Amino acid sequence: DLVDLESECIDRILGKIDRDPEDLETKSREKELWQKIKVFNDEGRRTGTGITAIGDCLAALNIKYGSEESIEKTEEIYKTLKLACYRSSVEMSKLLGPFKDWDPELEKNSPFLKRIKKEDKVLYDDMNKHGRRNISLLTTAPTGTVSTLTQTSSGIEPIFMLSYVRRKKINPGDKNTKIDFVDQLGDKWQEFDVYHHKVLDWKRITGEDDVKKSPWWGACAEDINWVNRVKLQAAAQKHVCHGISSTLNLPENVSVEEVKQIYQTAAKEGLKGVTIYRKNCRSGVLIESKEDKFDKQPESLPCEIFETKIKGENYFVLVGINNN
Repeated sequence: DLVDLESECIDRILGKIDRDPEDLETKSREKELWQKIKVFNDEGRRTGTGITAIGDCLAALNIKYGSEESIEKTEEIYKTLKLACYRSSVEMSKLLGPFKDWDPELEKNSPFLKRIKKEDKVLYDDMNKHGRRNISLLTTAPTGTVSTLTQTSSGIEPIFMLSYVRRKKINPGDKNTKIDFVDQLGDKWQEFDVYHHKVLDWKRITGEDDVKKSPWWGACAEDINWVNRVKLQAAAQKHVCHGISSTLNLPENVSVEEVKQIYQTAAKEGLKGVTIYRKNCRSGVLIESKEDKFDKQPESLPCEIFETKIKGENYFVLVGINNN
């Protein structure tokens, strides 16, 4: 239904483009873009069913994120979701017909679908006979803001820290906001002290005050061996037909060679994508404390002045000089 609603919205956008006063040549690029989006939307009917709070789910099962047990449990969860979603899409196809471009011949060598054949032969045969309503169905989004609202860990990620300071970027139109931090680029941020809610729940339920006894201890973003992080994501990726958003948090002194190994291992393990974040390489959204470790930009600087023309207009370019 959401795919159909999306298509209706695109029709309204195309209608507005047609009514806009600009000439056809000016509007042609935008119109062509939205026409292509509509074709992909209608003919493939992609959806992105996903998961969030894997980190808290594992902790609730008293499993430490990054352990061998956590990799096995994560794969079990994702496999269960995959088979249920593909079954649902086949059932919808029986009622409403498959996505427009469905052709079992084009998919017969798909490693992803071959795994479904091994795991659920009845589903696979049903899919070959009736098709699917959607070309692909699964993803795992970063869910950063959503997880703040749900008070859980984010997406497939472990929790960042047991407690931290979170920064929210202030947009020019935001009103009644408090500016706590201005970064090197001049962007303004508001800061919030955050304690992971599920850790507080664990303390309340167990009556235990020592967080070192909790399943999150030693299993936060910077604690986990990166090889196990890649393996856990790979276990999930086997059962996800789109990509997974995931960030590996690395210490400040990580070597270029180690970063290279991470990306090579990720490729070898079949990950569609992975991001690394080296601590303090830039002003982060999540930080340990309000102390900022970057050199502050001075209030005034000597500068070199250049004059240039851009599209016939005169411009002055001021290049600030700081420590040569």
